[in-house]
Amino acid sequence: MVKLCFKKSNTMKKLLLVLSTLTLLSFSEPCYKVTSVVASADAPDMKKERVIFGIKQLAEEIVSEKYTICNDGSPITVDLFSIEAPTTGVSIGPFTAIKKETIIKVKITKDGKEYIGEGTAKTTVKSTLIELKDENLPFEKTTFASAVKKSLLDAVSKM
Repeated sequence: MVKLCFKKSNTMKKLLLVLSTLTLLSFSEPCYKVTSVVASADAPDMKKERVIFGIKQLAEEIVSEKYTICNDGSPITVDLFSIEAPTTGVSIGPFTAIKKETIIKVKITKDGKEYIGEGTAKTTVKSTLIELKDENLPFEKTTFASAVKKSLLDAVSKM
């Protein structure tokens, strides 16, 4: 009879161990991996490979602040689907002021759900007695990166 009680006790220990392991697994946080970054926006002057690499690094950094990142995690995809850069300007005699607003929109897909983010960054150029020949001033790298980061932060905040 004592042996039978010992076996039950050993079985109970195993059962408690299995239950506690399952409980820990059910409460553990899932991990993610930024698997794909696509720039589907129409921007012929943009070097997509360089932009995609920069966006992937930014996305991993921003997602890691909210979720665990790991090599075999659930996939997260990022699509930069819109780049807008409206320019407004005023010219009075020799004085010129041009303002360009860079608006970036991204779509992040996580666990089958899509999250849209938008980021805006502004560039202002003022000149005196200088002729600005190109109305479409080139994107400043810092302005573009700032708008991308803001759009990623916006999308991740909705997750």
